Amino acid sequence: MAALPPSAECVIIGGGVVGCSLAYHLARAGVQPLLLERGDFGSGSTARGAGGVRQQFATEINVRIGMLSRQLLENFEAEVGATADLRLVGYLFVASSDEQMEQLARNVAMQHAVGLEDVRLLSCEQVAEIVPQLNVEDVRGGTFCPSDGLAGPNEVTSGYVNAARRHGAHVVEGVAVEAIERDRDRVVAVVAGGTRVSTPLVVNCAGPYAATVGAMAGVEVPVKPFRRHLFLTERFTLDPHPPMTVDVATSFYLHTEGDGLLLGMSDPAEPSSFDTTVDWGFLEHLVEHATHRLPALERAAIKTGWAGLYEVSPDNQALVGESELAGFWLCCGFSGHGFMQAPAVGRLLATEITGAQSEIDLTPFRPDRFARGASTREDAVI
Repeated sequence: MAALPPSAECVIIGGGVVGCSLAYHLARAGVQPLLLERGDFGSGSTARGAGGVRQQFATEINVRIGMLSRQLLENFEAEVGATADLRLVGYLFVASSDEQMEQLARNVAMQHAVGLEDVRLLSCEQVAEIVPQLNVEDVRGGTFCPSDGLAGPNEVTSGYVNAARRHGAHVVEGVAVEAIERDRDRVVAVVAGGTRVSTPLVVNCAGPYAATVGAMAGVEVPVKPFRRHLFLTERFTLDPHPPMTVDVATSFYLHTEGDGLLLGMSDPAEPSSFDTTVDWGFLEHLVEHATHRLPALERAAIKTGWAGLYEVSPDNQALVGESELAGFWLCCGFSGHGFMQAPAVGRLLATEITGAQSEIDLTPFRPDRFARGASTREDAVI
């Protein structure tokens, strides 16, 4: 285990992509953070996600965050010095009711207003043109944004880790935080690997474990973990290759992954837990919806499956900002959007921590929004 310093300007707890992005952006801004990860960097929820990068959301702040993240990923190699494996294959949302189409139309109007110019509302016939193999008998239309897409979680995370080191960050994996010390209403230290590290600033980037880390500091963090499944088919190709395709009614989604298709869907009946074992019974439920929307999948064989954890907040929005405990900041609760929002949020939060003016107002993400009655629900959640 690497020796920890006796003090640090800032301690970041959690080495998923969000914590690694923040460590890089802080180090680049002249702060030398200590990043602590109890396992391997990016080995938790980051490694178990679908790698989606989208800007199509139902709230303005998430659209703006998505646009900035896409921009940062497009410039990732030039800035960070590593590939992000960015593939702008587009996101297609498919609606099967008038109510869903009305919501998508409202979303597109707002998205255009904030500058996402290439997203467009589609008719049923236009949906079928993009993915000819879809069953569109019950489809009313959809939306498509060609500048949405996919990126590599491992590539982005490792890129940030290596760049953070080059800029002076102290990044350590395999060390768990055991305690967080406070002096009345201010954080003063963390204890990790048996070492006390004094610090005036701690950032909770612990993802599904954010509430556990918050409890160490005596701060209630309203984030719960929920299991989400992904399944990969054996070799199975569609011509043309489909974009990331999402069925709004069921949340079933698919995209090309290697020489197969990656399939996923949320389960509203899934209770909160830290369980990441695969429930193969859920595959039957997914296949029922998958083959309805894409009948060709009846010929597909499943190669493997895995499960990861979403870190869900009460309104499906991230918690970003200082908590009621001075010096204890939150950057968690991304509700399935952590990977795609990490580049922008890492940069924006680093800007705030260093006292500069953030280019996007993060007020809608403030942790105290629930107490203020200022919460806005994000409904474009997969």
